[in-house]
Amino acid sequence: MEPTSPPPTPPPAPAIPTSLRGQADLALRLKDAWITNSQLVFIWTTAAEFGPKAVAFEAAVTAREQAGMMRPQVSGDLRALDAKMEDGLNYVKGYIAEKFTKVRAKEYYAQFGIETYRDAYILPADQGERLKALDKLLAALLATGLDGRDYGTAYWTPIRQDYATATGQATDAAQSVTKAIADREPLQAYVLDVLQAMLSLLDAQYRNPQERTAKRRELGYLDEFN
Repeated sequence: MEPTSPPPTPPPAPAIPTSLRGQADLALRLKDAWITNSQLVFIWTTAAEFGPKAVAFEAAVTAREQAGMMRPQVSGDLRALDAKMEDGLNYVKGYIAEKFTKVRAKEYYAQFGIETYRDAYILPADQGERLKALDKLLAALLATGLDGRDYGTAYWTPIRQDYATATGQATDAAQSVTKAIADREPLQAYVLDVLQAMLSLLDAQYRNPQERTAKRRELGYLDEFN
């Protein structure tokens, strides 16, 4: 007796894109196509309601992408500034030792915004506190007559300005990400409900597989999701 051939593998069920960008793009395609398919009706939402929410969802996804792209750049700027500060601070410590002697140098560190961390003397790690320390450092350089040295005012002033800008950008980026996520989540839940429900509606209304596939594509469900 010949072995029974296994049944043919059924075609994969259409899937919703897993990426936010894929979901947003599909939502926009469906928004445009749904309004010309008045036979596709839900009792809980409409094409007119879906359209603005699809646009808002895509905008929230774009805002999250843009904020996310900004963060690595800002982080890189902060790391570069931290390296400059570490290098310059070594020279400032040398200036302090020259002026006040090595024995008494550490007594003046606080005046220059330098704090003790374990066995090291550094500028504060916290960004807000470091910005305050840079102000103290600039004031102390001027007060002690060290402002004209190579690593004096001319060195530290642009660092202070750039650090203030970069930390502000970092804060803005973090807040933008938080807002984008908060704006996106309720819209995403609604959009995903519609995207999935539309597939179920097509399954129910288009019994012919070829017609059903064609209608999916017409509504924006691309070939790879059919």
